Amino acid sequence: MRGARVVGDALRLFVAAYPPAEVAQALLAHLASLGLTGIRLTAPQQVHLTLHFIGDTHRRDLDGVIESVARSASGVQAPRLRVARLIRLPDRDPARLIAAEIEQHGAVAEIRRRLVLRLSRHARESRQDRFMPHMTLGRFRSPPGPLAINPAPPAQSEFVLTSVQLMQSVLHPDGAEHRLVQEFPLGTGG
Repeated sequence: MRGARVVGDALRLFVAAYPPAEVAQALLAHLASLGLTGIRLTAPQQVHLTLHFIGDTHRRDLDGVIESVARSASGVQAPRLRVARLIRLPDRDPARLIAAEIEQHGAVAEIRRRLVLRLSRHARESRQDRFMPHMTLGRFRSPPGPLAINPAPPAQSEFVLTSVQLMQSVLHPDGAEHRLVQEFPLGTGG
């Protein structure tokens, strides 16, 4: 496990999985090549798959959250993930963002299930069944009119997920900054 110093008073936490930098850059370059107007691309280092949004967490509860994420990742083998297609969200007009949808994978579903059980304040009310693994690639500055996109992913759209990260989201007027709290490696198989 790798960790970093938690900065700031407010701990707005989420659990994420980050693709390798070259995959994030290939996805963003592919989106840019589509020629969509009025879209603000996600910074390459911010492209991630949110596994569970925890929300505001008191600093005194941080050790318990770290333990829950560690246990959720424990024993899970590092899966090979593939981008299935580009999607717009919501899927009806007006679209707010373009994302890379990740093919469903048992390892990701298992980590997600464990996180929900351990960290949801009201597990019965969670929307686990509605979880659609995706990475936001760009947000529209203002809602576009009717929008059709070529959903085909770029050639470089597979990667091995080697770890999950507990992240702190720090909100700024120009967007969110993601700070690593702790990283949890996944198993490499045998």
